[in-house]
Amino acid sequence: MDGVKLADRLAYGAGCAARRAGFLHDAYRPNGPQTPIDLSNRFLRLCVAYVLPGGGVAAPSGFGVPFRQAWADWSYLQVGDYLAGPEGTAFVAAIEPPKPMLVVMTNTEINLWRPAAPVLAGINPYGAVLPGTNTALVTGFPASVLVGGGTVDRTHAGLADDTKVPGFVALLPSLPCVSPAVADLLTDASGAQYVVNAVEAVNGVWRLSMNQAVT
Repeated sequence: MDGVKLADRLAYGAGCAARRAGFLHDAYRPNGPQTPIDLSNRFLRLCVAYVLPGGGVAAPSGFGVPFRQAWADWSYLQVGDYLAGPEGTAFVAAIEPPKPMLVVMTNTEINLWRPAAPVLAGINPYGAVLPGTNTALVTGFPASVLVGGGTVDRTHAGLADDTKVPGFVALLPSLPCVSPAVADLLTDASGAQYVVNAVEAVNGVWRLSMNQAVT
């Protein structure tokens, strides 16, 4: 038996296990940078069973750990596809037979914006980012946004109310038509705004290190 046939048999076996232990999910394939969880992007319904990253089922998943192993017939799926079911929405982060499929559980929907260059002094008295001039790069994408990364000082005055700007990490599928960059802006479903300070592409996933914009 060659590697291709082995991978196919493993995918079939994972699908059989999911039909016994999992739940029915809708599979969506993004078709551009807007709203991937749309009926027009749904291409399949299949059973999926999630377990912990290490393969265990004897304990609940921990807080702040978005990764899961997913048992499903992944021969129909590809990296970047979304799976929506009773346990929430996840996207496929890695398919590397004979290893199990890796997915990322999402907790919000995000929009990614490219701010326009500030206006030149003397033409307009306001030189900061103007929301009306921002260019939308990604809209309505389910993603994982969790506390992580570094924090930065807001002030150095040493006052009692000095705080640090919290750091966050966003995980979402990469898209060939979009290239996030440092200083891009990200907003989530709650209206919170973040500034991207680092971009890392890992296989088919973007990992964005961000700081939250606070007042």
